[in-house]
Amino acid sequence: MIDIPPRTATDAYFAGTGGSRRLDLAFDLDLGELVDGHHVVARGLELSAGGGVLHYEFVPGVRPHETETKGPFFWYWMLSAEDDLGTPYGDGNGGAFDTDGEEAAHGARDLGGVVPGAARRLRVSFRPPEGWTPAGTWCRQVEITLPDGPVTQVWSDPAAG
Repeated sequence: MIDIPPRTATDAYFAGTGGSRRLDLAFDLDLGELVDGHHVVARGLELSAGGGVLHYEFVPGVRPHETETKGPFFWYWMLSAEDDLGTPYGDGNGGAFDTDGEEAAHGARDLGGVVPGAARRLRVSFRPPEGWTPAGTWCRQVEITLPDGPVTQVWSDPAAG
């Protein structure tokens, strides 16, 4: 685990939206080194009518030159979502991240649909990029009690493979 830096990159992203967007549920969870050389720190959820979004930061930020040495999609970790209502969520894993961050860089990943206001539990599962296995433990799932937490993490067992 790392010392989680302040939410500076994510706060700067939201400040750039002119206040039109915000985290509806904020948390700061180190998901481990989900990407080679980078921890993924989940910063919170945005739950809008346009769809649920997980906001996160790469720590340290992903640098453009890394795609030359590690491959063009070495950073492409995956997520899937499900809730207690059985809502269908897509698995497109759309999103984006900032390549200008040094200590940390903001990113956003679509949950694949709108999280209904009546949902009381949301489970988000994570996988490292195809073809890469983290050396240490990493968070494979978070379970979020809606509307305002708590958030529980489920960790991988590297010994189990």
